[in-house]
Amino acid sequence: MATIPYQPQNLNAEQADGNILLTWNGSLGAVSYTVQRGTDSVNFTTLASTATNQYVDSYPGIGTTFYYQVAAVNTAGTSPYSSIVSMVAAQPGEMSLGELRLRAQQTADRVGSDFVTRTEWNYMARIAMYELYDILIGAYERYNTAPQVFINTSISPQAGSEQIAQYALPDGATNYLGGVLGGASGTPAPRFYKITGVDLGVNTSNNAWVTVHRFNWVDRNNYVYPNSTSTIYGVYNMRYNILNNNLVIIPNPAGNQQLRITYSPVLPALLKDSDLTSIGYSGWLRYPIVRMAKYALDKEEGTDTSKLDAELLFLKQRIEDMAPNRDEGMAETISNTRRDSIYGGSGWMDGGSNAGWAVLFVPGFFSNNIGNHLLTHSIAHGYLLLAFITFGIVATYFIHLLFGQLGRSIGFSWAGHGGTSSASKSSLSNFVSHVFKRGAQK
Repeated sequence: MATIPYQPQNLNAEQADGNILLTWNGSLGAVSYTVQRGTDSVNFTTLASTATNQYVDSYPGIGTTFYYQVAAVNTAGTSPYSSIVSMVAAQPGEMSLGELRLRAQQTADRVGSDFVTRTEWNYMARIAMYELYDILIGAYERYNTAPQVFINTSISPQAGSEQIAQYALPDGATNYLGGVLGGASGTPAPRFYKITGVDLGVNTSNNAWVTVHRFNWVDRNNYVYPNSTSTIYGVYNMRYNILNNNLVIIPNPAGNQQLRITYSPVLPALLKDSDLTSIGYSGWLRYPIVRMAKYALDKEEGTDTSKLDAELLFLKQRIEDMAPNRDEGMAETISNTRRDSIYGGSGWMDGGSNAGWAVLFVPGFFSNNIGNHLLTHSIAHGYLLLAFITFGIVATYFIHLLFGQLGRSIGFSWAGHGGTSSASKSSLSNFVSHVFKRGAQK
């Protein structure tokens, strides 16, 4: 005669890609298993019946805590239900705070230990997530950017900033309603953390934009064109910097211009067990898990955490090594900020030296860009190139005097191996003209 199967043991829940996987130890005599689910730990409804000792709850709902229990079934009846487990489904690569804490406790081998309290674990999770966020922003630059926000320069700058225009950055609560400074409706833009870029609308229609570059703070008084509408064309090279929680603009912009800001916001804090991470894809959440485990074990004096230290270094290096290749088809290279499609210029790396060469030999280029002070460096590089050429000619002349090799190759007579050459008596101008004349004949 059949007997009721034993109660299922060791029910576990895991989540991945929005699904929740349930596994348990098989019960002797069971023919099938009844899986129940609830949104609390009291009220359950039957979810499914399965013949195996595992079940996947497909896409039950992102961000909701679900509770599960399982019973074994055969012809004699149904066993008592298992112990209850809970899990939160998350987007691919992400975790809930509850799961993050559990994985850290497993890594530290401290599941069920009260030496580190639940509140302490949660605080460690928030700190570790902030650390990961800083690593990602530092490595990827344009990571986790918020929706762009806008500043209309007709808005009065901050009080006491008559000499340097300052505009408040998003605080996440009171300003930038609808994404616009001074907006009257809409949700406030997320709080500002790190700037990614500033653009200037080139006309009042804002259908085209130019990049605004950051100025060095020591140069803040080098701009003496207050309220000049020429900034709209970039003639006076509008620049920005950050002072406390304000965006500083020099020279003072004219009215009816628009600035567009791209930035990374403050990372939202994980508070409830059902709160989800938002920066974990590609396995990056292993970093805060290991960091939390180290924080916990460091609390126990004398505990060896050297293996955790080594893993943290490995994880950080992995993130930074992969950063240049987020666009797998075209890896990032250094910006070609100063490249010019007409006059050349080899980009940011050499300060646009070819552009400086173009300025020396194409006067129209200089006249058309007379207001652009960034050309100063390019011009300097062009003159430096001329200086190198001149030095080369002079050096060649003196080598000729010493050894006579160049003199013989172009037809100079030589008075003798230790004597005085006729070329040495020639002037530098004759030498140079003779070199160019021979070159033209060839």
